[in-house]
Amino acid sequence: METKDTRRRMWITVLVIAGIVVVFLLLVDVGAVLDELRNADWFFLGLATALLLVGYYILTLRWRHLLGKIPSVSYTFHTMNVSTFTNLLTFIPSITTRSFFMGEYEGLSIPQSASTQIIAFIFDLVIKLIAIFGAIVLLAPIGSDLATVVIFIGVIILIFSGVLLLVHNIDKIMSWASSILLRVGVFQKERVDRMLSGLADGVKEVGTTRKVAVIFLYSLLSWSFFIGFYIFGLLAFDIEPPPQVMLASVLVAAFFVNPTGPYLPGIFNVLLVVPIALVSNIDIESLVAYSIVIYAVLLVIWIVLGIWAMRHYHLTLSELRKRAKEGKEQVNQASESRNYDIDEAN
Repeated sequence: METKDTRRRMWITVLVIAGIVVVFLLLVDVGAVLDELRNADWFFLGLATALLLVGYYILTLRWRHLLGKIPSVSYTFHTMNVSTFTNLLTFIPSITTRSFFMGEYEGLSIPQSASTQIIAFIFDLVIKLIAIFGAIVLLAPIGSDLATVVIFIGVIILIFSGVLLLVHNIDKIMSWASSILLRVGVFQKERVDRMLSGLADGVKEVGTTRKVAVIFLYSLLSWSFFIGFYIFGLLAFDIEPPPQVMLASVLVAAFFVNPTGPYLPGIFNVLLVVPIALVSNIDIESLVAYSIVIYAVLLVIWIVLGIWAMRHYHLTLSELRKRAKEGKEQVNQASESRNYDIDEAN
């Protein structure tokens, strides 16, 4: 049954990608895209890649902080990267592989690792909300750069205050959310309890206002470097709309595309190109070329860091696949015993 499901997903994926490629060939001037690719500025692409790697390192520090600074920085970094690489190879969710490998570290467990990743997921979602509201502020006819900056900062403070309220009132909020979900009737009570109890336990791990602030700052800083990655990628193709439009475009794109997780080719390009094209008047050929190169950079980084992580774990590809499947079973067992619904965080 599992083999049939895997094959069905594979064929659906192939058909989706093929459909996107056909639409691409019909709507886009392929020759113009190739010209854009040939004229790309590799200096700016190098800077973009450097910013991406710094962002990854800051995310490593964030996760280690969530784990109580128990694992070493190098172990945390490699665990993040091997999970991304495994997802590329097997489609096993990164959060599952990370929970398994980090759960093997002395002094940690699979449920502890899973709960910290739920927190990370929530904070990444918070930053995405800041990005989309920030884009709205940048595109609004405010008329003053100073007023725009003040409002932008106000949005950040307001959302951070909302996170504090969430953390300090999580039980009340989960009780309210449970009643809403049960009333809608989409999920059964057991499933709702599993989802919300796992989420509540994860949020409670943050604990104090100080820890919330630290994790929030790590998240904001890492995503700032990811925004820089997207901006320098645009500059590599000599795409320079007004600064506010460029920043707003990239903020909208960041809401849809997280550069830390694997995406299928075609789907990634659509998620990157369409939001930017809607926000700005950049020509579509330049954006398509931009999305191809950005995806290529990400793919190379995911593979290189993944192979480095495999060497750290002393694993071959076949061993990695085997351990990933074993890890998936162990994580599922741990999630059931702790009432976590880990797949909901993916």
